[in-house]
Amino acid sequence: MDRLLVDCFVDAYDTPPQTIWIDLDAADDPIHGERQEGRFFHACYYYHGYCYLPLYIFSGPHLLCARLRPSNIYACASSMQEVERIVGSFCARWPEAKIVVRAEGGVRS
Repeated sequence: MDRLLVDCFVDAYDTPPQTIWIDLDAADDPIHGERQEGRFFHACYYYHGYCYLPLYIFSGPHLLCARLRPSNIYACASSMQEVERIVGSFCARWPEAKIVVRAEGGVRS
């Protein structure tokens, strides 16, 4: 599935883009009920509840990665591995493209 999302992005271009903007965001996905696997309380001031903490990576309207994760991790957890995978795929296909990565405050390099 990971490869398919990146391949769909690449297939959307007839010619290689000059610049590729990649946006990362970790967002809460509230959990209702008490028996979900990976259920944790996230006490951060903007989540403050039981939730999952998925990681999303987009380039414009194109979804490049969606990773469901428990909320007992830092928002940046595993983000570098995902960016390396995606950027590596872009560099292999479009070695001249400039790649810009933007991340929300909780996602760090």
